[in-house]
Amino acid sequence: MKFEPWTYAYKLLGKRVQRLLPHFQDLHNQLKKGGVRIAFPAYLSFMILASIIAFIVSMVLLPFLLPTILHTSFFSVGNFVLSVMLATLSFVFTFMSIYVYPGIKSSNRRIPIEINLPYISSFLTLLSGSNVSPRTIFRSVAKIDTLREVRQDFSNMVRDVEVFGQDLLTSILENVKYVPSKKLREILSGYVATVRTGGDPTEYLRISTENIMKERMVKLDMMLESLSAMAEIYIMVLIAMPLLFVVMFATLGMLGGAGTMNPAMMLYLLAYVGIPIMATILIVIISTFTVR
Repeated sequence: MKFEPWTYAYKLLGKRVQRLLPHFQDLHNQLKKGGVRIAFPAYLSFMILASIIAFIVSMVLLPFLLPTILHTSFFSVGNFVLSVMLATLSFVFTFMSIYVYPGIKSSNRRIPIEINLPYISSFLTLLSGSNVSPRTIFRSVAKIDTLREVRQDFSNMVRDVEVFGQDLLTSILENVKYVPSKKLREILSGYVATVRTGGDPTEYLRISTENIMKERMVKLDMMLESLSAMAEIYIMVLIAMPLLFVVMFATLGMLGGAGTMNPAMMLYLLAYVGIPIMATILIVIISTFTVR
C-alpha cells in the first residue's frame, strides 16, 4: 500500500479543520491550478500536522543542542526562550513551505502552456474550421501526449462531459478557472461566450491565434535585440577585456612595475577564475531569455 501522509493527517484532523476551509480558498484554487491530486481538506490537514510535528521535534531537540552549540546552561531561561523561538520558526517555515508548494507547481505548469499557446490555439482553429464538433475538438486536445500540461485541463473538461453528463460549455467554464495560464483562460472563456451568443467560434479562434502570433513576434524581436546586446557584452567582457589584461600584466612583468603583484599569478587568476566566473554569469543571464 502506498504511503500517503495526508491521508493519515486527514484521519486525525479532518473534522477539526472543516471550519478552517473557508479561510484557505486561495490554497484550494492553487491546488487545482497546480494539478496537485490531493483533496483540499486532506492537504490542509497534512499542512497543519506537519507543522505541529516540526514544532514538537524542535522543542525536543533544541534544548539539548543549543547548550552544546552556544555553551549555555541547560536549565537557563535563555535556553528555553531561544528553543521556543526557533521551534516557532520551524513551525512557520514548515507551514509556509507546504502552503506555497501548489503555487510553485501552478507556475511550473503555466510556463509550458504559454510557450505552446500558439500551437494550441492553431490546433483548436484548425479543428474548428474542419467542422469538427466541439466535444471532439476538446477530446482531441486531451489526447495530445506532447502537451501534458494542457492535456490535464482538457481531460478534466472531457471527463465532466462523458462521465458526469455535464454540458460541454458549462464544463469549460467550471474548469477554466483552474487553468494556470491567464491567456488560455481568456481564449476558452471567449470561446464559450462566442458559442452562447451565436457567433462564429472558428472566426473567434482564428483572430485569437493571429493576435497570439503577433504578440509572439513582438516578443521574439525584443529577445533578439536583447541577445544582440548580450553578444556585444560577451565580446567585450570575455574577449577584449581579458586580452587587455593579459597585455597589461605581461608589460608590467617585463618592466618590473607590478609592485607587490605577481603578474604570472594575476594571469592565472584571470584565466582560471575570472573568465569562468564571468562566462557562468553570462550563461545564466542568457538562459533566462525565453518567449512566453
